Amino acid sequence: MKKTHIAIIGGGLTGLTAAIRAAKQGYNVDLYEAAPRLGGRTQSFFHQPTQTWIDNGPHLLIGAYERIIQLLKEANALQNTMWQDTLSLPLWDERRGHFALKTSPNLPFPLALMRAVQQMPEHGLQIIPSILRLALSIKKEQKGSVLTWMQSANIKEALQRDMIEVLCLGAMNEPMDTADAASFANVLQQAFANHKTARLGWFTAPLSKALIEPLEKHCQQLGVHIHTSSRVQKLLSNEQNCILTTRAGSKTYDKVILATPPSIRNKLLNIEQNITTHAITNVHLWFDEKITLSSPFIGGIDTYGQWFFDISHQFHENNEKSHHLSHLCAVISADTSNKTHAEKVSTILQELQKITGCTHLKAIHQRIITVQAATHLVRPPQTPSVLPKHIIDACEQPISGELPATIESAIMRGEHAILQLLST
Repeated sequence: MKKTHIAIIGGGLTGLTAAIRAAKQGYNVDLYEAAPRLGGRTQSFFHQPTQTWIDNGPHLLIGAYERIIQLLKEANALQNTMWQDTLSLPLWDERRGHFALKTSPNLPFPLALMRAVQQMPEHGLQIIPSILRLALSIKKEQKGSVLTWMQSANIKEALQRDMIEVLCLGAMNEPMDTADAASFANVLQQAFANHKTARLGWFTAPLSKALIEPLEKHCQQLGVHIHTSSRVQKLLSNEQNCILTTRAGSKTYDKVILATPPSIRNKLLNIEQNITTHAITNVHLWFDEKITLSSPFIGGIDTYGQWFFDISHQFHENNEKSHHLSHLCAVISADTSNKTHAEKVSTILQELQKITGCTHLKAIHQRIITVQAATHLVRPPQTPSVLPKHIIDACEQPISGELPATIESAIMRGEHAILQLLST
């Protein structure tokens, strides 16, 4: 029998996952990426002043991310990650200094989590009823915003401030008053199911080296034909097949999987639609002295930077040209401020001075990267229920209850697209 010939448009994590899964099912796969390199939002770039590869922004992993763990195993790249033995969420605010939500592995997880929250400063035994109400309400169907959910469940403001708000901004890239409650409940259920899932991890090298290159190599081993710098200009579907046109010409495919941002899908298919996104700003700073955080990452309470990452620690940097530099990065979720670049750097430096205790802190290199459409927000469904024949949609456009934009959800979309392919 003739092999089914499919095209995948988009060389990010969703497209790479779909290509691997399709090739393993015996499909003949062409992968098209408009950029010169694969990776999409999980790309890295070369920073000339420090002679190092760095990510647009750091990524945290949670133990519930089963799909990324499995994919990394298949690509022989799981060694490129580091994991906590048990959950430890380091936090800082100006009034209380450093503290952490840290669970004990010696207790059943529900008790370990309750004790961990209770032991945080300004919580104590009075926080336990709020934890119990939160645990019970997670199991119920949630509607509206996260803030509405917290208020209706009578969750103490201290618990919202020190745990819920930090996790909401990190997972949803959206504040509690607009973030979808059903999706956030899904995040909490996955993240806090047990000791195994309730732990955090990170990549020990830039994403291009730790994630994308191993997946690209795996694709090539499976026979996937990868076309970079190949922007799809036109996509037509008829009763028999699809015709895909790039600058190099037109080709015919039995099926096409769209693993692009929704805006690209809409342009190719002439779909009119409003798309809601939020930006994430990453402020990279380098210092010519040994500057370290007390943990590989720290969540900020009431700070401009929501997360602070010790990149040198995470990457175990040993590049001869950069090992003498300390590299820190602050992540500003849902960045809607009107601050100039200089103001952003100044604000982050002031916060880092307080977090590290180094009042003289001065960066010798800086780089601000704002990803404008970093997250497609959880919103009511807008995607047309019926796409043209032979076209499968794997674009990121989560609806209420679905996981927001994460590495895990990107992989899940790629795998779901192949399940749809197999069912046709």
